Amino acid sequence: MLVAADGEHAATIIEVIGELGLDYQIAHNRGALMVLPAGTTKGTGLATVLGGMKLSPHNTVAVGDAENDLSLFGIAEIGAAVADAVASVRRSADLVLDKPDGAGVAELLSGPYLAGVQRWCPPRRWVDIGTFDDATPTRVPGSQGRILVTGPAATGKSYVVGLMAEQWILANYSVLVLDPEGDHVQLQQLNRVQVFDGGHHLPEPVELLTMLQPHSSMVVDMSALSEPSKVDYMYRLRSAAEAHRHQYGYPHWVIYDEAHLLSGGEHAHWARRGGYVLSSFAPASLPAHEIDASDVVLTLTTGDATSGIASRRRASIRIGSEPVREFTIAQRQTAHVRHWHKYVDIGLPHDRRFYFHTSARQAIAPAATMRDFGTAVRHLDQQALEYHLERGDFSRWLDGTIADKDLATQVAAWEDELLANRAADLERIRLHLAQAVEERYLPAQEPD
Repeated sequence: MLVAADGEHAATIIEVIGELGLDYQIAHNRGALMVLPAGTTKGTGLATVLGGMKLSPHNTVAVGDAENDLSLFGIAEIGAAVADAVASVRRSADLVLDKPDGAGVAELLSGPYLAGVQRWCPPRRWVDIGTFDDATPTRVPGSQGRILVTGPAATGKSYVVGLMAEQWILANYSVLVLDPEGDHVQLQQLNRVQVFDGGHHLPEPVELLTMLQPHSSMVVDMSALSEPSKVDYMYRLRSAAEAHRHQYGYPHWVIYDEAHLLSGGEHAHWARRGGYVLSSFAPASLPAHEIDASDVVLTLTTGDATSGIASRRRASIRIGSEPVREFTIAQRQTAHVRHWHKYVDIGLPHDRRFYFHTSARQAIAPAATMRDFGTAVRHLDQQALEYHLERGDFSRWLDGTIADKDLATQVAAWEDELLANRAADLERIRLHLAQAVEERYLPAQEPD
């Protein structure tokens, strides 16, 4: 139930609500007011309507002029105030229009933003991906951006791409990840993220996109496909995703990992709308107009062991025409394992496998995959396990061969812990032994 009243009756209404013991609230509307059940606002109404229509708040622009419109701004991607809006609404708006009332709304409807000519993401919708050296946050657009991620192999491109995907997913954007190498399957640890595995079955692109919802995301893992099949599927999914976005407004982001796979064939402006990420170690192979159209360029480089920050992931960022700045990349919420499927199921060359120190009574074959490695570690005898832990063999192999620095760091800590505890135990036993010998054979001499 909603009751409208003149603002001069506010004190009386509050008194009546108290006398009746009701859970109601007052929302001001310039000189008038609205009496509503607690928790009910224009914003909650908008959210309910959008949910029923299967539309996303991130595709919504709200226009307001009075205090009770402020809740709309919290739901919609962009909040716009007409020129004659009350001061609190103008302060809270992302955009203040030049004209008042209906003329201001008409200005917005006929302007470049809703026509798709102008792309803009309000600052409050940007997401954090790290920290600059002056301790200020490193941020990228929450929507509408064109982002290029580049750098040599194994420098952390897929890590930072996954980090951005995490932040967008957590902010309820819809994200579609085209994942040729299986680097992003761990995103399924987040709510409302589906993974489709090419090793089992990939639906046709149009069918796949029917399973996407305004608040859901999906990762298309193509690591089990041959390279020609990957390229073919990426091309078809790219076209289907653009058509789906044109009709429904989402996915809000399409991430093309290993984007150089799309370098051949047509050179249409397939990502002209914004809301996409291109990640590649070979950006020169991408269409020049796509590179030039990038709003944000993230560059990953190999770490400098002498810099004092070698243990932290570093990158540089250029936003628009601003200068390039270096920053420290934030920690991920989900685990990141580069080329996950490759190491699980595809055997390594003989010279890169893990060879176990085994005795005549326990012969264990070298580990060609991470599946082999995990099984072998469970069955190693204690002597062999101690041998490898004491030498740091496990962490060295995980870092140098598997390139899983996070797991290698964790295992190295366990190896160090074993050595430290063993050293402490040795010192404890040394002290006990010395004391026992002294007490038994070298009793304290009586004073003269």
